[in-house]
Order: sequence, then C-alpha cells, then structure tokens
Amino acid sequence: MGRTLVAGAIACVVVAAAGHARAGGDEAAAEALFVEAKKLAAQKKYAEACPKFAESNRLDRGAGTLIHLGDCYEKNKQTASAWATYKEAASAAQALGRKDWEKLASQRASALEPKLARLTIKVDKDNPAKLEVSRGGTSVAEASFGVPIPVDVGTHAVEATAPGHKPFSTSATVSKDGESVEVTVPKLEAEPAAVAAEPVEPPKPVAPPPEKTEDDGSGQRTLGFVLGGVGVAGLAAGAVTGLMAMGKSSDAKATCPNDGPCASRDAVDASESARTLGLVSTIAFVAGGVGLAAGAALVFTAKGEGDRAAKAGRVRVAPNAGPTGAGFTVLGVF
Repeated sequence: MGRTLVAGAIACVVVAAAGHARAGGDEAAAEALFVEAKKLAAQKKYAEACPKFAESNRLDRGAGTLIHLGDCYEKNKQTASAWATYKEAASAAQALGRKDWEKLASQRASALEPKLARLTIKVDKDNPAKLEVSRGGTSVAEASFGVPIPVDVGTHAVEATAPGHKPFSTSATVSKDGESVEVTVPKLEAEPAAVAAEPVEPPKPVAPPPEKTEDDGSGQRTLGFVLGGVGVAGLAAGAVTGLMAMGKSSDAKATCPNDGPCASRDAVDASESARTLGLVSTIAFVAGGVGLAAGAALVFTAKGEGDRAAKAGRVRVAPNAGPTGAGFTVLGVF
C-alpha cells in the first residue's frame, strides 16, 4: 500500500514536472534527457537512467526532476546519493512554495537516514598545512576531517597530496547500508629533494704563506763594524811600532851619526830593531787599512745604509800603503 502511494506521488510529480514551462536550448536538452531517463527507469535500467536525470537537472534545476533523480538513486542502491538528492529536492520545493513536493521529499529522506553508510576520513595532525585530501576525485574540506560522511555502498578511493611530499592513496570499501568505515591519512613522507640537506661547513680560508722578511742589512753592517774595529786596531799597532822604529833609528844615529860601518854594537842593534819595527809597522798599517776599508765597504753597501749612501752620494773606500806608512782613502761625491 505504501509503495503504491509513493508511486502515485511520483506520478503526480512527473505530470507537474512535464508541464513546467521550458524555453531555450538548455531547457530543451533538459526536457529531452528527462523524457529519456523516465523511459529507462520504467525499464528498470536505473544505472543508465540516473546520469540522464542528473544532467537534466544540471541544465534546468527543478524540484520535480530532483525527486525523480532521488528515486532513481534509491532504486539503484545508491542510498547516500538518494538521501542527499531528496534533501535538495525538499529545499527546491520549499522555494517554489510546493508544500506537497517538499513533504514528499522530506519523508523519503527521513526514511533513508537510518540506512546510511558512513565513511570517516581521519588525518594525522602532523601533516603539512597545504595538505589536500580527496575522495573519489572530489575534494574533502578540512572541516570534514574526522566527521562520518554518508556514502554509497562500494569502494571509495582516498588520496592525499602536499607540496614537497610523496602522495598517499588508499581505498575504503563499504559493503552494505548502515556500515561505518574509517580511513586514516598518515603523515606524508617528504620527497628526497625536499629534505633539508645537512649544512656544509664552508672551507676554511687558507692563510697565505708568511711573507719572507726582507733582509735589512743589519748582519752585514755588524760584520762591517767588526772588520772596521780590527782595522782600527791594526792602524793603532802600526802607529805604535812606527813610533818605536823611529825611536830606535834616532838612538842608532846618535851613536853613529855618519853613514858607513859603525863600531858600536848598541848602535848596530838599535838600527836592526828600527828596521824590524818599521817592517812590523808597515804590515800593521796595511792590515789595518785593509780591515777598515773592508768594514767600511760592508757598512756602506748594506741594505738601508746603501740607500742612504746613494742619496748622499757615491762613496768608495780604498786602502793605500807606502814605504813610510799605510792607511785608507774614502772617496765620494756628496
């Protein structure tokens, strides 16, 4: 009896929907699809009829078409789709002021509610902020995470993606009406390229080799001063022995003033001593002059000192010696 009343109500909706004024290309296409869907539904080809009802409603939305679409879904065992469509039909009928259609759609939705299967999609809280989740290709809003959502019986693909992370996909199978199934989206694994690389310590700058300290000529000047000191000592020794030689020569001449053989042994000894001391004096003068000259050359040619000498003028030191003495000569342009 109940099914007969429902069928009669649906028939009334069919008549009213068919009498709805339609105009334009979309409305004409919607009308053609609606008529074809009715034929298929009468032949119980609900899998073919439901898409045509849905397309007719998309082209020209109407409460009557929605009621027929909900009935088609219900007979095709798509309980959740039928329930949602009846709810939409009730709202559309209310907007049209069709209380009869609104009541019919609401009653059909209420009758299906206890039979609804539900799918809950839970998401790990540690997932990235830009996570996108979809069910059957349709985006699932973040507000729906963890909420049991009515779904039709069948297999539902669940996918999750996020920039820089490997995608996650799984499927949930709802085998019968009234069943509740849960799916958890785990924390997505980061892509290898997105993993932060270990910080590489930059190579430490290689310190340049220490610059060679330029020789300032101090060693050469020191040697020059030593040689000069030795030369001064030689000159002093030459001067002393020279004075001694002169004294002995005076003593010999005082005893034997005339040239030629001398009978005095003391005069002869004094003359010999004078010649010996004279030779020693000459050698000392020559050695001292050479040492002093070499020392002066080292000092004046040392680095730093040579620059100052060059600025002052050219300097040349040369030793000299003669029969009566020795010494050195410093020549230069100042």
